[in-house]
Amino acid sequence: MGDYTWASVYWMYSLMTLFVVGAVFFLIKAVQSGAVADDETPKYRMLDTELASPRDLVHGNGGAHEHQA
Repeated sequence: MGDYTWASVYWMYSLMTLFVVGAVFFLIKAVQSGAVADDETPKYRMLDTELASPRDLVHGNGGAHEHQA
């Protein structure tokens, strides 16, 4: 029987390295594409008072599919 300690240690370190390199890669791609540049815009867009209220959308007084005359 051989000692499998080193094989498992090398496997685990290579797996951790793969995870770290993958996370750094996707973080860099997200920053380059601008995905994290303005991540709070949806919150402020939701709170914007110029948009139609939910009551107007329920009663059909506005919405993205209706054209304003």
